[in-house]
Amino acid sequence: MNRAGRGALELVVAAALILAGNAYLTRHAAEGRAPPLPRASLNGRGRPIVAGHAVLIDFFATWCPVCRADQGAIQAVARHAPVVVVATQSPVAAVRAFATAHHWHTPVVLDRHGRIAQRYGVHVVPMAFILGPRGRIRFVAAGYMTEAGLLTRLWLARLHL
Repeated sequence: MNRAGRGALELVVAAALILAGNAYLTRHAAEGRAPPLPRASLNGRGRPIVAGHAVLIDFFATWCPVCRADQGAIQAVARHAPVVVVATQSPVAAVRAFATAHHWHTPVVLDRHGRIAQRYGVHVVPMAFILGPRGRIRFVAAGYMTEAGLLTRLWLARLHL
């Protein structure tokens, strides 16, 4: 096999492993209409879940290094689309300090005991749920996420109404 063929094969195998890993990590994730979120948020901002818009719900924990690493992408997406961060199983003081230090402008819902995560079927963090304009879950992704990947999923979710 020549170099280009081997490179293409490696790319296909890597993509298949990533997709299989995501499918495994999200196998318990909620489907259909998204479970409701509390209206109260850590920073006093209301939920931006509005009918007619695609929404990103990001499950985050302050103790999770991958969650901390992808928050730049999550907050960048918030400049283009409604985003809610659900801080699960994290001390309130740690969430508040992280949100302040990183200038979060998104609503942050506290899930100290993991009850919201349980309703969503979240067993790993970070995990993102992309809702379509009618509140149905269209995409679920686990692990590190990029701004481009999230924006693409949000765009596709808008198309599916």
